[in-house]
Amino acid sequence: MTPQQCLLIGNSRWHWADRAHASRWLFRHTDPLVEPLPKTSTPDRWAAVGKIPAALSQHADQQLLLDQVPLKDAPPWLGIDRALAGWGAWLRSGGGEGVCVVDAGTVLSLTRVTAAGCFGGGWLCAGLRLQLQAMGEGTAALPALGPDGPCLDPCPTFPAETASAMTQGVLQSLLGLIHGAQLRCPGPVWLCGGDAPLLFPELKARGVEVQHTPNLVMETFVDLVS
Repeated sequence: MTPQQCLLIGNSRWHWADRAHASRWLFRHTDPLVEPLPKTSTPDRWAAVGKIPAALSQHADQQLLLDQVPLKDAPPWLGIDRALAGWGAWLRSGGGEGVCVVDAGTVLSLTRVTAAGCFGGGWLCAGLRLQLQAMGEGTAALPALGPDGPCLDPCPTFPAETASAMTQGVLQSLLGLIHGAQLRCPGPVWLCGGDAPLLFPELKARGVEVQHTPNLVMETFVDLVS
Protein backbone atom coordinates (compact mmCIF):
# COMPACT_ATOMS: atom_id res chain seq x y z
CA MET A 1 0.00 0.00 0.00
CA THR A 2 1.31 3.44 -0.89
CA PRO A 3 1.59 5.41 2.36
CA GLN A 4 -0.63 8.44 2.80
CA GLN A 5 0.74 9.57 6.16
CA CYS A 6 4.12 9.20 7.85
CA LEU A 7 5.19 10.09 11.38
CA LEU A 8 8.55 10.56 13.07
CA ILE A 9 8.35 10.69 16.86
CA GLY A 10 10.99 13.11 18.10
CA ASN A 11 12.12 13.86 21.63
CA SER A 12 9.79 16.80 22.12
CA ARG A 13 7.79 17.09 18.86
CA TRP A 14 6.01 14.79 16.46
CA HIS A 15 6.78 15.31 12.77
CA TRP A 16 4.10 14.44 10.23
CA ALA A 17 4.00 14.08 6.45
CA ASP A 18 0.57 13.97 4.79
CA ARG A 19 0.22 13.14 1.11
CA ALA A 20 -1.62 15.95 -0.66
CA HIS A 21 -1.61 14.22 -4.04
CA ALA A 22 0.56 11.74 -5.96
CA SER A 23 3.81 13.71 -5.80
CA ARG A 24 3.22 16.36 -3.12
CA TRP A 25 3.43 16.08 0.65
CA LEU A 26 2.48 18.52 3.39
CA PHE A 27 4.61 18.66 6.55
CA ARG A 28 3.60 19.68 10.05
CA HIS A 29 5.14 19.52 13.51
CA THR A 30 3.01 19.05 16.60
CA ASP A 31 3.20 18.45 20.32
CA PRO A 32 3.07 14.73 21.20
CA LEU A 33 -0.40 13.26 21.14
CA VAL A 34 -1.81 11.88 24.36
CA GLU A 35 -2.76 8.21 24.47
CA PRO A 36 -5.02 6.61 23.52
CA LEU A 37 -4.30 7.88 20.04
CA PRO A 38 -7.25 8.73 17.81
CA LYS A 39 -7.73 6.23 14.98
CA THR A 40 -7.12 9.09 12.53
CA SER A 41 -3.63 9.53 14.01
CA THR A 42 -2.35 6.04 13.22
CA PRO A 43 0.13 6.63 10.35
CA ASP A 44 0.85 4.24 7.52
CA ARG A 45 4.58 4.35 8.27
CA TRP A 46 6.36 5.61 11.37
CA ALA A 47 9.76 5.89 13.00
CA ALA A 48 10.89 7.05 16.42
CA VAL A 49 13.75 8.50 18.42
CA GLY A 50 11.46 9.46 21.30
CA LYS A 51 9.14 7.38 23.48
CA ILE A 52 6.94 5.07 21.41
CA PRO A 53 3.23 5.09 22.34
CA ALA A 54 1.71 1.70 23.10
CA ALA A 55 -0.78 2.19 20.28
CA LEU A 56 2.02 2.41 17.71
CA SER A 57 4.09 -0.41 19.18
CA GLN A 58 1.24 -2.68 18.09
CA HIS A 59 2.05 -1.74 14.47
CA ALA A 60 5.71 -2.76 14.43
CA ASP A 61 5.41 -3.93 10.82
CA GLN A 62 4.88 -0.31 9.79
CA GLN A 63 7.97 1.02 11.58
CA LEU A 64 10.89 2.34 9.53
CA LEU A 65 14.09 1.01 11.09
CA LEU A 66 17.66 2.22 10.90
CA ASP A 67 18.85 -0.67 8.73
CA GLN A 68 16.30 0.35 6.08
CA VAL A 69 18.03 3.71 5.56
CA PRO A 70 20.78 3.30 2.91
CA LEU A 71 23.39 5.34 4.84
CA LYS A 72 26.55 3.25 4.73
CA ASP A 73 28.45 2.33 7.91
CA ALA A 74 25.68 3.61 10.18
CA PRO A 75 26.30 2.21 13.69
CA PRO A 76 23.33 0.45 15.32
CA TRP A 77 22.96 3.15 17.97
CA LEU A 78 22.55 6.01 15.46
CA GLY A 79 19.24 7.85 15.67
CA ILE A 80 17.12 7.26 12.61
CA ASP A 81 16.52 11.02 12.30
CA ARG A 82 20.28 11.58 11.91
CA ALA A 83 20.50 8.75 9.37
CA LEU A 84 17.62 10.16 7.32
CA ALA A 85 19.00 13.70 7.39
CA GLY A 86 22.52 12.58 6.51
CA TRP A 87 21.53 10.30 3.68
CA GLY A 88 19.02 12.81 2.32
CA ALA A 89 21.52 15.68 2.29
CA TRP A 90 24.17 13.50 0.65
CA LEU A 91 21.73 12.51 -2.12
CA ARG A 92 20.59 16.09 -2.67
CA SER A 93 24.18 17.28 -2.89
CA GLY A 94 24.70 14.98 -5.87
CA GLY A 95 26.47 12.26 -3.94
CA GLY A 96 29.88 13.46 -5.08
CA GLU A 97 31.16 15.19 -1.95
CA GLY A 98 30.92 14.92 1.78
CA VAL A 99 28.26 16.87 3.66
CA CYS A 100 27.81 18.21 7.16
CA VAL A 101 24.22 18.08 8.43
CA VAL A 102 22.93 20.04 11.43
CA ASP A 103 19.54 19.11 12.90
CA ALA A 104 18.81 21.86 15.41
CA GLY A 105 16.19 20.23 17.59
CA THR A 106 15.92 19.31 21.28
CA VAL A 107 19.47 18.04 20.88
CA LEU A 108 21.54 19.70 18.19
CA SER A 109 23.07 16.89 16.15
CA LEU A 110 25.87 17.49 13.70
CA THR A 111 26.41 14.56 11.35
CA ARG A 112 29.18 14.10 8.83
CA VAL A 113 28.61 11.99 5.70
CA THR A 114 31.64 11.20 3.57
CA ALA A 115 31.90 11.60 -0.19
CA ALA A 116 31.26 7.85 -0.47
CA GLY A 117 27.95 8.17 1.39
CA CYS A 118 29.24 6.70 4.66
CA PHE A 119 28.49 7.86 8.19
CA GLY A 120 31.50 9.86 9.27
CA GLY A 121 30.72 10.63 12.91
CA GLY A 122 29.59 13.91 14.36
CA TRP A 123 28.87 16.00 17.44
CA LEU A 124 25.94 16.22 19.84
CA CYS A 125 25.03 18.99 22.24
CA ALA A 126 21.97 20.26 24.07
CA GLY A 127 19.80 22.42 21.83
CA LEU A 128 18.72 25.99 22.49
CA ARG A 129 15.73 25.31 24.70
CA LEU A 130 17.38 22.42 26.53
CA GLN A 131 20.36 24.63 27.44
CA LEU A 132 18.04 27.39 28.66
CA GLN A 133 16.07 24.86 30.68
CA ALA A 134 19.26 23.50 32.26
CA MET A 135 20.38 26.99 33.32
CA GLY A 136 17.01 27.72 34.91
CA GLU A 137 16.84 24.39 36.74
CA GLY A 138 20.50 24.25 37.75
CA THR A 139 20.81 27.68 39.37
CA ALA A 140 19.04 29.65 42.08
CA ALA A 141 19.05 33.06 40.40
CA LEU A 142 18.50 32.46 36.69
CA PRO A 143 14.90 32.40 35.41
CA ALA A 144 13.10 29.42 33.95
CA LEU A 145 12.44 30.37 30.34
CA GLY A 146 9.48 28.95 28.45
CA PRO A 147 10.04 27.45 24.99
CA ASP A 148 8.16 30.22 23.19
CA GLY A 149 8.67 33.18 25.48
CA PRO A 150 10.01 36.65 24.61
CA CYS A 151 13.54 35.42 25.31
CA LEU A 152 13.60 34.01 21.76
CA ASP A 153 12.97 37.39 20.17
CA PRO A 154 15.94 39.12 18.49
CA CYS A 155 18.11 40.87 21.06
CA PRO A 156 21.40 42.84 21.15
CA THR A 157 24.68 40.99 20.85
CA PHE A 158 25.55 41.90 24.45
CA PRO A 159 22.17 42.33 26.21
CA ALA A 160 21.88 43.61 29.76
CA GLU A 161 18.62 41.83 30.60
CA THR A 162 19.17 38.35 32.07
CA ALA A 163 16.81 36.28 29.91
CA SER A 164 18.16 37.85 26.71
CA ALA A 165 21.74 37.32 27.92
CA MET A 166 21.00 33.64 28.46
CA THR A 167 19.44 33.27 25.03
CA GLN A 168 22.21 35.14 23.25
CA GLY A 169 24.87 33.12 25.07
CA VAL A 170 23.32 29.81 24.05
CA LEU A 171 22.72 31.00 20.49
CA GLN A 172 26.34 32.09 20.11
CA SER A 173 27.60 28.77 21.49
CA LEU A 174 25.57 26.84 18.91
CA LEU A 175 26.71 29.12 16.09
CA GLY A 176 30.33 28.71 17.15
CA LEU A 177 29.98 24.92 17.17
CA ILE A 178 28.49 24.87 13.65
CA HIS A 179 31.02 27.36 12.30
CA GLY A 180 33.86 25.32 13.79
CA ALA A 181 32.60 22.15 12.17
CA GLN A 182 32.32 23.86 8.80
CA LEU A 183 35.96 24.95 9.02
CA ARG A 184 36.95 21.32 9.56
CA CYS A 185 34.61 19.95 6.90
CA PRO A 186 34.68 22.26 3.88
CA GLY A 187 31.48 22.43 1.90
CA PRO A 188 27.92 23.51 2.63
CA VAL A 189 26.22 22.89 5.94
CA TRP A 190 22.75 21.36 5.56
CA LEU A 191 20.49 22.82 8.22
CA CYS A 192 17.12 21.58 9.49
CA GLY A 193 15.22 21.36 12.77
CA GLY A 194 13.00 23.62 14.84
CA ASP A 195 15.71 26.13 15.76
CA ALA A 196 17.08 26.38 12.22
CA PRO A 197 15.25 29.67 11.44
CA LEU A 198 17.10 31.31 14.36
CA LEU A 199 20.47 29.94 13.28
CA PHE A 200 20.22 30.36 9.51
CA PRO A 201 20.55 34.18 9.21
CA GLU A 202 23.31 34.27 11.82
CA LEU A 203 25.30 31.59 9.99
CA LYS A 204 24.90 33.45 6.70
CA ALA A 205 26.17 36.62 8.40
CA ARG A 206 29.28 34.71 9.46
CA GLY A 207 29.93 33.65 5.88
CA VAL A 208 29.03 30.00 6.44
CA GLU A 209 27.79 28.28 3.28
CA VAL A 210 24.50 26.88 4.50
CA GLN A 211 21.59 25.10 2.83
CA HIS A 212 18.41 25.52 4.91
CA THR A 213 16.11 22.58 4.20
CA PRO A 214 13.44 22.74 6.94
CA ASN A 215 11.79 19.37 6.24
CA LEU A 216 14.90 17.42 5.22
CA VAL A 217 14.24 14.49 7.58
CA MET A 218 10.61 14.01 6.61
CA GLU A 219 11.27 14.61 2.90
CA THR A 220 13.84 11.82 3.01
CA PHE A 221 11.45 9.62 4.98
CA VAL A 222 8.70 9.86 2.36
CA ASP A 223 11.16 9.47 -0.51
CA LEU A 224 12.32 6.22 1.08
CA VAL A 225 8.90 4.67 1.72
CA SER A 226 6.98 5.94 -1.33
